[in-house]
Amino acid sequence: MPRYLFGDFDHRAVVGAFRPDPETMRVEEPQFGLPLQTTYLYGFFSDDEGRTYGLERKFVGGLTSGCFVMTQRGNGELGLDPATGRTSRGEVKRVLHGPERRWYEPVFSKLPGDVVTHGEQPMDLRWRGDSIDYSEGDILSLAGPSAGLGIQVFSAARENAMLYTIIAHWVTGTILGKQVSGPLWMDNAYWTHGRDYKDDVYWTDVEISWQIFCNRFDDGSLEWGHFVVGRDGFTTGAIVHGDSLVASTTGLQAKYVVDDAGWPTTVSYDLGDRQYEFTGPAESRMSQFSAARGPAYRAQTGRTHRVGDSRRVAAGHTWLESFRDRIAAEGLG
Repeated sequence: MPRYLFGDFDHRAVVGAFRPDPETMRVEEPQFGLPLQTTYLYGFFSDDEGRTYGLERKFVGGLTSGCFVMTQRGNGELGLDPATGRTSRGEVKRVLHGPERRWYEPVFSKLPGDVVTHGEQPMDLRWRGDSIDYSEGDILSLAGPSAGLGIQVFSAARENAMLYTIIAHWVTGTILGKQVSGPLWMDNAYWTHGRDYKDDVYWTDVEISWQIFCNRFDDGSLEWGHFVVGRDGFTTGAIVHGDSLVASTTGLQAKYVVDDAGWPTTVSYDLGDRQYEFTGPAESRMSQFSAARGPAYRAQTGRTHRVGDSRRVAAGHTWLESFRDRIAAEGLG
């Protein structure tokens, strides 16, 4: 229920595009008075046999919590691979100025061999405005160009304002020795110092679902988008094709088809003159990843396509997270 406070807009958001550039996204410069708090790196990739791989890593300042590495298990679901336990964690060195931002040489990797976790791998992440390179020893090595413009969402609230930016890349390389390709996203989140997304009302109440997708067409071009569905006006949609923002709205409409366990099997989005549909088969679910975050949380991959689009999607992946109880409470199921 809106509180109608002076200078407060609940969580109503604006959305737009921007040109990624480390030199115009300086770490020490607040945006709307908000400092950079968290950077996320995540993506999904396919090998030549059609198997899917996933990863997610989080940075807070010069610290990182490790990388979740996910592979398809016998039942088809994306489960946590044992390699997760060998990824780098703790304090890392950083390059924060100039045309390249870099995270590398985790401090723990320099400790004596009888102290560090057995088999822990080194990490090196280099991001430039037009490309990204990311390696973790024998676990993964990925590199590729930017998918074009980034997407930015600003939620105007007196107590819980937030700026969230997303940059997409299409990378190739190896994961666990397999040749793969797919989208790798890098997000920067700005909010009140000392808080984390899971501390704030976005995670605990406002967010209903959060979706990122990227498709590569037969001609090699990339189209990607971001859909946020939430309460109190926290709802936006945006689509980028190369250097063009081809659609954006603060009035995104969504409808979910969920199974008995609360997993979305399809989600339909209406951006006015464009409609998109997400499909998520059972084998796209990240049950272990989800269970660690709460009983109502659902994270999964899948495919997203524009309804009526004649272009053939050669490859594509989606990250969808949702809260089953909020979908039901808002009558969106």
